Amino acid sequence: MVLPDASAEAGEASLREGIVEARQWLAAAIQHSPDNGELSLALGRLEMSLGNFEAALTAYSSAALLLPGTAAAHSSRALACKKLGRSNDAAQAAIRAIALDPADATALKVLARIHLDAGQHEAAEQACGRVLRRDARDGDAVEMMREVKAQAAKLAENLYDSLTWS
Repeated sequence: MVLPDASAEAGEASLREGIVEARQWLAAAIQHSPDNGELSLALGRLEMSLGNFEAALTAYSSAALLLPGTAAAHSSRALACKKLGRSNDAAQAAIRAIALDPADATALKVLARIHLDAGQHEAAEQACGRVLRRDARDGDAVEMMREVKAQAAKLAENLYDSLTWS
């Protein structure tokens, strides 16, 4: 008979309690300082890390309203929108973030993913390239660049095949 690892279970319970406490603390802090957009950003990050994309979007939307000149508020909102499948809203938020900070990697990667999903290889490659010029080891951008190349190669192959059969 295998007994469960009590230390692992205790660690998980402690982590869950810590998350609940962090959420409660942030909610209380936001109630106390409703004009503090940084608190909304922090709550959004917490919700995002838990995969609660709707709650993250709500928090990031609040942050974007309170911090309209902060690129991170808009790029974080863009990421939450993209995770929820709201590509149009994600693109608008990402463009806003890039207007504020042309090097915002999160916004550039959101746009790259939107372009890649739409089969717009050149635009996706440009967005990834901007990220990779600043950080050549950005894993997300490297992976998307591989996808861009693979999709472009497949498109070229299909085009060649269609021309040879005509």
